[in-house]
Amino acid sequence: MDRRSFLKSAGGAIVLGGSVGSAKAGAASSSTPLIKVTWHGASTMQLEFNGLTFLTDPCFGEGEEAFVMGDPNEMFDLAKGPNVKPHGRRTPLRRAKLKVPDHVILSHAHEDHFDQRAARELSKDVPFILPPFDVKKINDMGFTALDPMDWGEVRSFVVGNGKVEITALPAFHSENPEIAKILGKGNGYWITFSQGDWSRSLYWTGDSFGTKQVVEATSAMGIPDLMVAHMGGVGTTGPLGKISMEAEDLLPFAAAIKPAQVLAIHHTTYDLYLEPIAKLMAKNEHGALPLDVLSSGSTLLLE
Repeated sequence: MDRRSFLKSAGGAIVLGGSVGSAKAGAASSSTPLIKVTWHGASTMQLEFNGLTFLTDPCFGEGEEAFVMGDPNEMFDLAKGPNVKPHGRRTPLRRAKLKVPDHVILSHAHEDHFDQRAARELSKDVPFILPPFDVKKINDMGFTALDPMDWGEVRSFVVGNGKVEITALPAFHSENPEIAKILGKGNGYWITFSQGDWSRSLYWTGDSFGTKQVVEATSAMGIPDLMVAHMGGVGTTGPLGKISMEAEDLLPFAAAIKPAQVLAIHHTTYDLYLEPIAKLMAKNEHGALPLDVLSSGSTLLLE
């Protein structure tokens, strides 16, 4: 199997700020810089800062045939590849809240991270940040403004009186090196938003596990204000094995990098996701993990 083979929320806002790990409901002061993180299901997030909008892993499909992709949860011959079929979406996409992005950031180009409908609807000249592995696939779809970032590379954007700096970090789609190779080299990203003496950092894992290399690379960046983690336990019933984290994987990963807050995404949205988010919430019953779980279309404010 080879990986190459816009848009209202019913949810409110959570504000993160003040002392490390604090969270409260409410609105941020207009004089304080802030990042708006809106989760649109799957691994699709809208990151807004000083009027600039990044859209991560765009997926716009809905209904019983939200996207078409091989099914890693079914048994199949690795030499022949999986059964390619439609996959259903369980949660609504609140399209009225989606904005036309200034930039798209891809963790990788599997169809549950960049689906067919998004590929049709996005402007072909929207700038992409993406793993080098996926450049040909996205270019073949007609997108022209592609900026591949390999692990360790950095991009900076001046945004009003502030700045956004993006660093590509290692991401391993499986803890099995051979399976990870089959699935292709994706990215995690460390994103720093700053203005004057104010700075906040967001670590987006991508489809990764907390391997030694990932933990070392992430820890070298510092302690993130927000860790955005992909969950779902995809693949546990298929020949690839687990290819996205379960609760038992996230807990030691987060303990190693010590984020001030954790936002779990990549769960619930699709039939593809096998582990319910309730399992993570149950394991975190005593609050060891500074965890946020949003409903699709809701916004978290990092101030």
